[in-house]
Amino acid sequence: MKFNDLFVALNFQKISCSKEQLNRLETFMNVTLETNEKFNLTAITNPDDFVEKMIYDSALALYDLDLENKSIIDVGTGAGFPGMVIKILRPNANVTLLDSTAKKINHLLEFAKQQNIKVEGIANRAEDYAKNNREKFDYATARAVSQLNILLELIVPMLKVGGSFIALKGQGYEEEINASKEALRRLNCRIGQIYEFELPESHEKRAIIHIVKDKETNKKYPRQYTDIKRQPL
Repeated sequence: MKFNDLFVALNFQKISCSKEQLNRLETFMNVTLETNEKFNLTAITNPDDFVEKMIYDSALALYDLDLENKSIIDVGTGAGFPGMVIKILRPNANVTLLDSTAKKINHLLEFAKQQNIKVEGIANRAEDYAKNNREKFDYATARAVSQLNILLELIVPMLKVGGSFIALKGQGYEEEINASKEALRRLNCRIGQIYEFELPESHEKRAIIHIVKDKETNKKYPRQYTDIKRQPL
């Protein structure tokens, strides 16, 4: 996928993108691939694949979503996907990028500084950050981080009541939802909208799952990560 194709594809999905934002996304890709030669950020290094499977894929999180002056945390942001893509396309959103690897967060903050992008970057584990930042964010995202029943316990405590976790998933997401029924119940949240997409060139399947938080989360969540992974809710 070329950047002109990206512009057309985003507008087809009613995800607004200006020419200036398109240029900034291209700069972000170039900086990411250049930095990737120094330390590992992404396994996808072909520019055409990167545009489709990293940038367009991340931008789909914005489908049917109004982030104007809203707070959103991207958990396990890695190289900044979808968090930095969201911030570039929705500059009025208050975006926090969270990752346990300080090197990745420092890379993103340096890019943001060079581009005069106002974004917060936190190098911390999600379960530790969540303990002191409960009911704080309007939205949260996670892409290619972990199974849904694990992500829910890490992320839902950080959401305000009425907030939503926007989970970016691929083929087989239905099984993840089925395995998350108990987690949804215990964490006082529910599946809202589910949007299915097909990437335009590779034809890979994608799903954007909106999970709505209805009540405050019990203070015992999240547990330590070893407990979460060993015995998911």
